[in-house]
Amino acid sequence: MDDNIKKTPLYDEHVDLGAKIVDYYSFKMPLQYDSIISEHKSVRNSAGLFDISHMGEIVIDGKGATELVQKLITNDVSNLPDFKAVYSPICDEEGGTIDDIVVYKYNPEKYMLVVNCSTTQRDLKWIDKQKTEDTNIKNVSNQIALLAVQGPKSEEIIRLVFGEKCASLSRFQFTEVTENEMKPTVSRTGYTGEDGFEIFVDNSHCVELWNILLKKGKEMGLKPAGLGARDTLRLEAGYLLFGNEIDDFTTPIEAGIGWTVKLDKPDFIGKDALIRASKRGSNRKLIAFKMLDKGIPRTDNDIVYRDNVIGKVASGTFSPTLEIGIGTGFVLKHIAENKSQINIRIRETDFPARITNTPFITKDKKR
Repeated sequence: MDDNIKKTPLYDEHVDLGAKIVDYYSFKMPLQYDSIISEHKSVRNSAGLFDISHMGEIVIDGKGATELVQKLITNDVSNLPDFKAVYSPICDEEGGTIDDIVVYKYNPEKYMLVVNCSTTQRDLKWIDKQKTEDTNIKNVSNQIALLAVQGPKSEEIIRLVFGEKCASLSRFQFTEVTENEMKPTVSRTGYTGEDGFEIFVDNSHCVELWNILLKKGKEMGLKPAGLGARDTLRLEAGYLLFGNEIDDFTTPIEAGIGWTVKLDKPDFIGKDALIRASKRGSNRKLIAFKMLDKGIPRTDNDIVYRDNVIGKVASGTFSPTLEIGIGTGFVLKHIAENKSQINIRIRETDFPARITNTPFITKDKKR
């Protein structure tokens, strides 16, 4: 096997469960166990358990931690309470998106950044480049496993395993469970559009925790879910994927997440460029679309308007909830704002689609 290929601590569990294993960036990961559709519906109707240990974790601590985080991200942690998390892009000087991350604030002198696995090493170099003498940067990605319990039954499952303290967390709040031998960190976060929790635990306890969760959650319909369902769930929820909807050449404003850019906070990397971009506006805009007929859109399919190719599909899939094809892509701003009817070119045939709003489906998330 390629020396660069990595496995999470749960690799053997996935194989034993009959998962279809795929290469995902540098990791061997489960695409699906049963079927993507059945796992997707499990999460929407009851609960799903994901191994997301491929994600990267970078700890920033020291007296200058808050100042460094503020410089790195477009969002604002200055008034963020301890043990709360916030979603934010990291931008370069031109306003392009280096990564989109979740920042966990333990206290003003300690933060953990959860980053995409495809960009962990690049993010680390970027952060190291900005660090000051009163900060420490530590990549703990290879020590920490990350599991996600997502779905309407997730609160009940977390209550069974970790108790009321964790089950009563508010959205984007997290806590360290010190009375448990595993000493996990539990957060009410997720990437599915459902209520859900993510659990950080030392690699040595990962397999044990995985099996406890599956056993305790069995009666509530908890089933393992792979990367396939993770992608269909996040797209239905209108969440962005780095490398698809956002990248080095896309600003957060163009990608429709301008709400994460706090132009009124003191200086941060990319601020001047993003101020100019917000004043100037952009010629292109990220749209969401639903197919009006058969045809399943896929990444890089052409988006067509009046027989002219006007863009490419960023993400596309079959929505198990809506039972129709859905997707995203960048098109000219006036076409996006007029919600013009478009076509998606799939294997040289044009299929009609309608520009719509996200999320494609709405769910009531608790708290």
